[in-house]
Amino acid sequence: MSREALLAGLRPSEKFLFSVVILFIFALAFQFLGVFLAGWIYGFSFSEMISLGAYDDPRYVAATKFIQIIGSVGTFIIPAFIFSFLFEGDFCSYFRFRSPTSSMALLLTVMMMIVIIPFINYLAELNMRIEFPVKALDQFLRTLENEAEKMMRAFTSTGTFQGLLVNLLMIGIIAAVGEELIFRGLLQRLLTGMVKNRHVGIVLTAALFSAFHFQFFSFLPRFVLGLILGYLMLYGRSIWYPILAHFVNNTMSVIYYYFNSRGNSDDMLEEIGTSNMIPVAALISLMVFLFLSVLWYYRISGITTRSPLPGGTEKD
Repeated sequence: MSREALLAGLRPSEKFLFSVVILFIFALAFQFLGVFLAGWIYGFSFSEMISLGAYDDPRYVAATKFIQIIGSVGTFIIPAFIFSFLFEGDFCSYFRFRSPTSSMALLLTVMMMIVIIPFINYLAELNMRIEFPVKALDQFLRTLENEAEKMMRAFTSTGTFQGLLVNLLMIGIIAAVGEELIFRGLLQRLLTGMVKNRHVGIVLTAALFSAFHFQFFSFLPRFVLGLILGYLMLYGRSIWYPILAHFVNNTMSVIYYYFNSRGNSDDMLEEIGTSNMIPVAALISLMVFLFLSVLWYYRISGITTRSPLPGGTEKD
């Protein structure tokens, strides 16, 4: 550490509780800040901004995107560097911004995230088939899912290049960097330190990552994505691997919706691996992903000599 960190002496469980409370406070503060600024800039009242469903109004969509960007930066990126300073003594070293071991490892990471799409789509279809015995709860959760899907389509449905750039910034870059700093860079490390088991720490973090999005009928595919990102962090020993993987996953959706808005694509991307396009594609997808994962692992293990220790620490 470059200096004595203020909270370096706290146990992982204490750091975890402190981090969750601070994240909650920052999320509320920046969400309200975003609503206030968006209303002022785009001419909406506070009540109009916090209401849902006006996604057919381009000004409302633009204002909501503005809130999303402010909220993501304030909820994830700013607190992340504050946590690094409090826990490690400087603003960056806690998150292991090590240069990736090789360009081949980066390329394999990109390929892995592309080929896993059919399998993820199949998991999403299985997740949607789950029905709660309490009908009212089932309908409520499906309504939330539909609203989230409607909001995502409104966010990403743009026919202009400028709109595409905004979406890439909002969803591809800010969301990928911010969420990985917090979930893989911070919470996975703290949970691993709490349970003294790297794999359990990854599973718990993936569950938190998926639950955070408040979409039960997308929980399973997002949970599996969280597992992939967690193991990229564990064995890659650099946060750049999960950031790149997360960026590729989000960017593929952004680009797909961009071409879909321009009438240059259909629903094929979302149907690959589902019952509409033969589930065997999902199995092939998983097998190719595992093959690439093995290549990725042996590529980085042949270069990297650092070994992670239980408790979220490392020795070089």
